[in-house]
Amino acid sequence: MRNNILLFVFFVFLQIFVLNKILFFEHIILSPIIMFLILYKYQKDSKESLLLGFFLGLLVDVFNNSLGTYSIICLIVIYFRNSWVLKIIGEEKTEELELMSIQELGSLKFFYYSFPILFLFYSLLSLLESESIISLDNIIFVILSSVANYIIMLIFQYLFLKFNFKNEWR
Repeated sequence: MRNNILLFVFFVFLQIFVLNKILFFEHIILSPIIMFLILYKYQKDSKESLLLGFFLGLLVDVFNNSLGTYSIICLIVIYFRNSWVLKIIGEEKTEELELMSIQELGSLKFFYYSFPILFLFYSLLSLLESESIISLDNIIFVILSSVANYIIMLIFQYLFLKFNFKNEWR
């Protein structure tokens, strides 16, 4: 529990104070809050996760002055995530998972689980913050931002999350 609170504070601090609307290479935005939403533990029919997503987005909106964009995007992403977990991982496996990390899911299953969520997040962000709905710049933004955040999420997990190797050699 304490690790989740520290992770939450770390990602919110990064989002608000360090990576606040910074464009890398004119097409990439790094959003650590999506990492928290993806890695957060799944609970079946949980209103807690929906409220957490809404308040996390609202907190980012207050400091970004983005008029509710992140709160509605985080709410939609959490709703999609809750149904997507059951389709990708299965209901019986989700009960025993602590975090939805690459160590617990495996690399291919984690990719199938997380990349569509990243793609949805950046598609909605591009849709709500862009002047034109479909353009080449928006498509490049969504693809590059999704790939960059997936790579950052993998690096973060391999560097900072603990591995569970106790039954690896049996």
